[in-house]
Amino acid sequence: LAQACFGWAPTHRFKRRFRLRMPPQRLPRGILPDGIDVPEGTDIMQFCRDLAESGAEFAEQFDRENSKFHQGNPTAVPLGGDRVPESLAAAMGGEAQVKNWRDLPDAPLSLEDDYGPEYKRLMDAHRTLNDCKKAIAVVNKPVEIAMKLRVQYKEAEGEDKSAYESRLKGAENDRDGALEAATATILNMASDVISDRCRNCVEDVVKKGKFEFIDKETYGEYIQVLKRANQEIFMDQKRILQKIKEIKKSFQGTNESRR
Repeated sequence: LAQACFGWAPTHRFKRRFRLRMPPQRLPRGILPDGIDVPEGTDIMQFCRDLAESGAEFAEQFDRENSKFHQGNPTAVPLGGDRVPESLAAAMGGEAQVKNWRDLPDAPLSLEDDYGPEYKRLMDAHRTLNDCKKAIAVVNKPVEIAMKLRVQYKEAEGEDKSAYESRLKGAENDRDGALEAATATILNMASDVISDRCRNCVEDVVKKGKFEFIDKETYGEYIQVLKRANQEIFMDQKRILQKIKEIKKSFQGTNESRR
């Protein structure tokens, strides 16, 4: 650079002093994503030239006046079903000779096997348990809100107490509604779908969720109740999946014997 600008070549001593005084070269912001930089020692000017050349070559593919437009194939993209595109012709074999793709036969719809009513019942039960598990996993939020209000206004008096009681009542209503919505469906399921242990754990979610928590320690115990309920639901789901697999296996064996 010094030779090009001033007509003299820099000495080794000048180069060493110049490197010490000048900060390391960096690309302007925006060329590469934030947090990503070129490796140390990269020639920044050469990198920018290579980047510009690559961008220019990419743009040439979309310039109609350039010989590289569409990789040199000037044929317009067929519209209106005039012909089958060449990219599909190789996979279609003889059918590619059809001029209008609308004349090609429709692919047959894939129909699911009917494994019977018991299979459908178990699949519905599995989905219901999954939905209940997700609802129970987040029911701690309305319970926590009611607890925080109770602790915050524990010693409130006068107007503050009236405001507290109104807010607490609304929070408890939201909490009770969330508890009922998360557990009502699972508690009404058949006993051959969910175990008694699972049902008892879910009932604890509702009963202990309405407890008037006054500290984080007792609230932490309630979180463990939620975890136990979800664990039991998961175990029941595993048992249901095993039954579903047995039904499918039996169905497939019956079909093979008929053949």
